[in-house]
Amino acid sequence: MNRAYRYLYRVNLVTGADVLEFTKLASRAEGKVYLVSGDRRLSANSILGVYLAKVAWDEIYVEADYDCYFEFRKFIVE
Repeated sequence: MNRAYRYLYRVNLVTGADVLEFTKLASRAEGKVYLVSGDRRLSANSILGVYLAKVAWDEIYVEADYDCYFEFRKFIVE
């Protein structure tokens, strides 16, 4: 995928409710939204995928081809 810009923010998902809210926001997003960590990458629209990332990955980043800061600001680690 060719992207001119890539926006990447570290996120913290603490509870199952966080996972559900995060995936709802991702599914309503205008662009594509992924969770990434190192060389791992998955769609942020998948509840199971986001939950497994929460449990298994040390650091989680939200990646989008547009500036998604305001949509996910509740979860972004500053």
